[in-house]
Amino acid sequence: MTNIWSQVQKDTLVSQHYAYFDTGAAAPPPKPVIDAVKRYLDKTAEQGTYLPSFRKQTYEQVEICRQKLAAFIGAKPSEIAFTKNGTESISLIARGISWQAGDEVIIPDTEMLSNIAIWQLLAHEKGIKIIKVSADSYGVLSPESIEQAITSKTKLISFVALSNITGVIQPVQAICEIARKHGVLSHISASQAIGMYNVNVQKWQCDFMSSCGRKGLRAIEGSGILFVRESLVPSLTPTLVGWWNSSIDPQTGDVILPQTAKRFEAGCPNVPAIISLDSALDYAVNIGIEQIENRNQTLTQYAMQQLSQLSGVEIYGPNNSHQRIGIIPFNINGIPSDVLMQKLEAKNIIIESGHFMATAILKFYQIEKMARLSIHYFNSEKEIDLLINSIKKIKKEYSND
Repeated sequence: MTNIWSQVQKDTLVSQHYAYFDTGAAAPPPKPVIDAVKRYLDKTAEQGTYLPSFRKQTYEQVEICRQKLAAFIGAKPSEIAFTKNGTESISLIARGISWQAGDEVIIPDTEMLSNIAIWQLLAHEKGIKIIKVSADSYGVLSPESIEQAITSKTKLISFVALSNITGVIQPVQAICEIARKHGVLSHISASQAIGMYNVNVQKWQCDFMSSCGRKGLRAIEGSGILFVRESLVPSLTPTLVGWWNSSIDPQTGDVILPQTAKRFEAGCPNVPAIISLDSALDYAVNIGIEQIENRNQTLTQYAMQQLSQLSGVEIYGPNNSHQRIGIIPFNINGIPSDVLMQKLEAKNIIIESGHFMATAILKFYQIEKMARLSIHYFNSEKEIDLLINSIKKIKKEYSND
């Protein structure tokens, strides 16, 4: 595998200039992904976007990507829709469900804005009720706590598979099994998970899944994924309708929608983003998702070990590195996380600083912000060592100021 990771480093152009630890926001696409998008855009300039033979080839490629994506997550092609991002996917689910006043949605305190705002709007518009469930102090959800929150009014449980805050791998399958047992729908926000470790919607038994493509999968911005279980496709009302996802019956004038998840795609598809997703899937499959997951676990464990040896460091989330993958939030005593981020950037090391909508964890640890180290398989132990040594230097510089 050494040769593979060496090639991955070469394909990751940002690694020639920076130690990039911000996949949790967006991963740098590999060079083959960018090359695929460039080839498509060059053809649109040279041949015209709607040259009949070229457009036929393009739309065939869109459907091939749909097949690849379905296989990658254990779904059927008919259950996959392309969107702009994970946020849009969540909103399409939320707006598509038929709600009655008093219906309940269980939302844990582990969620970021995209899995909060839409439900609050629906609470105001439709009269649904948001039921909050607390994770433990490490950000881990308890299936038992979820089950205790279910009532006869519960319609949906919506939660994140992999926390963008702590990197916690949530017990998705156990929670979805509880949802199905009680006849409750389940939605998994998988933007941080897909491409980081093995995601399988059939194993999870979820009803809906949303994700962007720009993080673990390393596609470009503007690529998003929506999974809708086949049996639920006809019951979910499309929020957007028009060209691409509908037609008009010439006899009755009725709108005809496809009986697949394509009904949630309206208007011209974002072909460059889908091309990038197609190439990114090839790239991940070529490495192997098991190898990627193992690599990410190894790097996460190594980073936690090295970081924890620094004096004055506080790492948030599980102490057990096997409960998390890729993401490590932390603070250095006496150095504001924003300052640490800026000083590391000056040394060509990229991390992030913020509150990350982590209200519960910030309150528990009595902090306002934290630094976030976000690792992916293109990173290396050498880069982590560089980060640790740079933090040591910054601590000395800061203490002398």
